[in-house]
Amino acid sequence: MTLINDTGLTLAKRLRTARLVADLEQADVARALGVGRSTISNWETGVSEPPASAFVGWARITGQPLEWFADGVEYAPRDLNPEPSD
Repeated sequence: MTLINDTGLTLAKRLRTARLVADLEQADVARALGVGRSTISNWETGVSEPPASAFVGWARITGQPLEWFADGVEYAPRDLNPEPSD
């Protein structure tokens, strides 16, 4: 999985970039989210914004952290067993 770390992207561009990095077509995302391909196109061009509930699915199918769609910052997985620092 390639994580994207670019805070300069608009939400629409983050959606499109995540889809392209995941090597998905708009139709693939549309099927996974239960919407039409034109809806995905509208979200990716900024004509309209997806509902918050769509971000969970978009994150799941593209492999990007959910938080990235909110602000474009890469979030590393948390270490559940961190080593104590000396």
